[in-house]
Amino acid sequence: MTKNILFAVLLASMPVLTVAAQTPYKLSGRGEAAWVGGSGIGIGVSFLLRHNTPAFTPDQVAMLDAGRIPAFDRFATRHYSAVARRESDIFLISSTAIPLLLLADPAIRHDAPKVALITGEVMFVNTALTLLSKEIVHRPRPFVYNPAVPLSEKLNRDARLSYFSGHTSTVAALTFSTAKIWSDYHPGSNWRPVVWAGAVVIPATVGYLRMRAGKHFLSDVASDFVVGSVTGWLIPQLHHRR
Repeated sequence: MTKNILFAVLLASMPVLTVAAQTPYKLSGRGEAAWVGGSGIGIGVSFLLRHNTPAFTPDQVAMLDAGRIPAFDRFATRHYSAVARRESDIFLISSTAIPLLLLADPAIRHDAPKVALITGEVMFVNTALTLLSKEIVHRPRPFVYNPAVPLSEKLNRDARLSYFSGHTSTVAALTFSTAKIWSDYHPGSNWRPVVWAGAVVIPATVGYLRMRAGKHFLSDVASDFVVGSVTGWLIPQLHHRR
């Protein structure tokens, strides 16, 4: 059901236009090396930090106080849904196909290598930001505060990696970069509001599911939505011909 809804939104949001368009992007060897190399360093550092991040102990879990959580975030500690978690995973996995929808457009398909590189840079940067944030902040996930959740779940290392939501930021980066690239090839299209609406709704849905799953706070998914969407918009924009 979730898959059907997702792809219905995607198909409605990405109309196929056959009007040829001049390529709006330019690449530079030094610039692309900086994006990829800098992101690679960030990802590498995050893996080094991973080895210094221990899991919670039972005593540490017992000392956590939900009353210290901001009121607007506290509701997330009452949620823990395996169904919502699975649905958010489906959205994440399915979202990797979103950029492929661009290949239905002849003008974009002609520039496939260039568009693929820009999209890859978006994902490299977003991944680096996501992993570094998780390994530096070490925020407990909402379900750690929930007395109904088994202690064994709270003692996993992943239980202290709430900030930020990789699901939300990744899907936002994918949808916004796809919408941005499509819009740059068709700046005068009347379909632009529909495309951008799809780019917003899909990651927002993922963020909601992550909160329902007890995996993230509202502040996690809100900031992660911003990071993913800005990354997805900004990197294509920086490649845009002036």
